[in-house]
Amino acid sequence: MKVSPTPEAAPPGFTTVPYEHEWHLDFDRAEVWEWLCDPDTFIDGQVWPWEVEFLPDEQGPGGFRPGVYNAHTGPFMSFAGVLGEIEEGGYRDLHYFYGSYALSFKLFRPVRLQFWVDDRPGGTAVRLRVDAHVRTWAERIWKWLMKTYWPLFGRFASVGIPRHRRRKLTFTG
Repeated sequence: MKVSPTPEAAPPGFTTVPYEHEWHLDFDRAEVWEWLCDPDTFIDGQVWPWEVEFLPDEQGPGGFRPGVYNAHTGPFMSFAGVLGEIEEGGYRDLHYFYGSYALSFKLFRPVRLQFWVDDRPGGTAVRLRVDAHVRTWAERIWKWLMKTYWPLFGRFASVGIPRHRRRKLTFTG
């Protein structure tokens, strides 16, 4: 029997709320994918007291590959999970464990985070989907939080990808 890290059905008093966002970036797909799947993108990009960890496994240091455990923690949040399916250059899936939460376990429980990367004329499209179990009465608050937070990720990418390129050139050239 296959066991999901988080129950698929929302618990009593909660509803499952999907949130999707798409960015169009002026970078080629390979470069966007490389940045999106570099643990340092998320580890080095954190502001104290938030932190992201990837646990090492038998294949080496933690990174973006199926089965790697990941935790994003800080005040009022704990998103711990395991990387699921990854299609090189196009799709990445992260399943959050039961017990993960934003603000309070009694309010918002993230379930899954997915990214798709596709070619677009003049650049690359990155689409995100976050699924969360949300206290029914707090659905509008959750949607507002998502609409406030996730657009910033596009700016993070627009600044981070050129830095990633320069860092890579520094280490390899």
